[in-house]
Amino acid sequence: MGSALAAIVVGSATGGAVVALVLFAMSAHGLATPSATPEPIMPAVGPAAAGFGGVVAGALVAWAVGRPVGGGFRRAALAMMAVMGTALVAGATLPAHRLAGRAGLAAVAALCLVAALVARRIFVDATGPSA
Repeated sequence: MGSALAAIVVGSATGGAVVALVLFAMSAHGLATPSATPEPIMPAVGPAAAGFGGVVAGALVAWAVGRPVGGGFRRAALAMMAVMGTALVAGATLPAHRLAGRAGLAAVAALCLVAALVARRIFVDATGPSA
């Protein structure tokens, strides 16, 4: 049970951190916020790439962390749950960016990384790697 919870939380947090960090990097170049005269495709490609990258990262991390759970079907289910968690965390990046700008995105990324480390320590290291 600990490995399954760790896979979900660590995967979701890692995916959310990827989304926040990509948007943070894009905002340094002025690409994360739509301009008054948008270019034909660029404003939509950046956030979509951030979301896709975060979802893929969250699923892959959940798949890897869920290895002790065993079975491809169970690991795939954990990866899907991490994808949903990544989407929830990614939804928090918009208000964070609107309220605090780049610092808000950095804060979301930092919270995600701390959550991943704490979850890994609580769910896996305390109980051992077995499910």
